Amino acid sequence: MIRFFNSVGYRRFLLALLYVMVAAAAFNGFYTKWRLNDGRAPQSLASMVDGTAYRPYVYRQFAPAIANGIQALLPAATVERLSERLADPRRVNSRSGLAMRYPASEAMLAPVTLRYHIVYYLTFLALLGSLFAMRALCLRAGASAPAATAAPLVVALLLPFYLTEGGYFYDFFELLFMACAMLLAWRIPVEAPVRAAARLGLLAIVAAIASWNKEAFFFFAATLYPILRLSLSRIKAAGVVGILVFICGCVYLALRVRYAGNPGGTVSFQPGANLIYFLDPGNWFRTESTYGIALPKGLSAVMVLMIAGVAATGWGRLPAAFRLHVLAALAVNVQLFLLFAAEGEARNLSMLYPSLLVLMAMALTAWMKVAAPFAAGSAARA
Repeated sequence: MIRFFNSVGYRRFLLALLYVMVAAAAFNGFYTKWRLNDGRAPQSLASMVDGTAYRPYVYRQFAPAIANGIQALLPAATVERLSERLADPRRVNSRSGLAMRYPASEAMLAPVTLRYHIVYYLTFLALLGSLFAMRALCLRAGASAPAATAAPLVVALLLPFYLTEGGYFYDFFELLFMACAMLLAWRIPVEAPVRAAARLGLLAIVAAIASWNKEAFFFFAATLYPILRLSLSRIKAAGVVGILVFICGCVYLALRVRYAGNPGGTVSFQPGANLIYFLDPGNWFRTESTYGIALPKGLSAVMVLMIAGVAATGWGRLPAAFRLHVLAALAVNVQLFLLFAAEGEARNLSMLYPSLLVLMAMALTAWMKVAAPFAAGSAARA
């Protein structure tokens, strides 16, 4: 029995269980804060799956398309039976119902309820999958195994803080796709042409799906250049980035054409809104309800202080290629943030999530090395 509990398989089981629990906690923090924008017609899930949401929200069609596809594959009688059961008014007071304490939830609308539940659980699975992808990315970057395991958990628990002034299901898919893209771009095995071609093919597929999920991946693709340079020449790396950007652009244009008649605009142009916002000292100390408690907002003095410490500790330990990626992501994302983000909308700095992740892993690696001798000395004295 002891041999079983010490086995690799059992340790992996414990890791998976830990990741499921933390992903569930983080996802619940998001859902209780924003739900799936229920009742907000311009960007609600009901309007997303029906294709009537306002632009640019309606462009984020990856998860809604899956939900629509699954429902279309089921017999009409099965859809009706499942929808009636899921929309049963008694589920408002049921611990198993998504609409618990939310009688106006779109989860209670029979025409939408099945697709609502599909998107809900797909989003949770995207967050859970991103934890494993982020762990693998931290290990690739050189973090210790304990730090690489802990850093994704910290990032996941921070996500509800950064989903301020808005929070959307596609934000979780975006994190998964960014982590997967970086893993695929990291040290492509050029010595094995078949494997290299397969890796690049998968990277192209991820880029297309990621753009289908959120058009911002068009810009994130350019930040992969330093990572690609780990194994490719300048010309080949630039060529791969060019192809990825082209693929993302084609997906985005197809979505623009498909939903050209929807209300709204292609972007929300708000130049300088955040410059004015942060010139007010009071905005640095604002709070909002996260995890049911009034806590600092995602772009507050507390959060900036935390990030500054993580960056100062982890920066010198980053691989050179990843440092260049961080700088590229900053150059791209900060400009977009200042041009298009609403005041204090931290989620629009999402291209920096991988940067925060690996900086966190490197900082934890350093802090754990410092703590280990102290802990050993304390145990010896005891």
